[in-house]
Amino acid sequence: MNEKIEMEISPITHDNAGKPQVFILFKDGAKSAEGRIPGCSIISNEGFSDEDIEILEQYLKAEKAAILTQAKKLDVMKAFLGEWNK
Repeated sequence: MNEKIEMEISPITHDNAGKPQVFILFKDGAKSAEGRIPGCSIISNEGFSDEDIEILEQYLKAEKAAILTQAKKLDVMKAFLGEWNK
């Protein structure tokens, strides 16, 4: 697996039960996978091997706190308006 995988983190949203969740998109060229916290699991995969998915899920578990901290800082409207650095 490429060591320079792109990662995008969503703002915190809520599931149907009202519990907070964050989605993480991993991209490596034409390959992509989407993970979800809580659960630290990959919920969709396009092109990554089973071994790669295990590594991505381990990463989600190891970096869960940092990912949640980053997600808390995101504001959907500011990002939409191009104001994410303000």
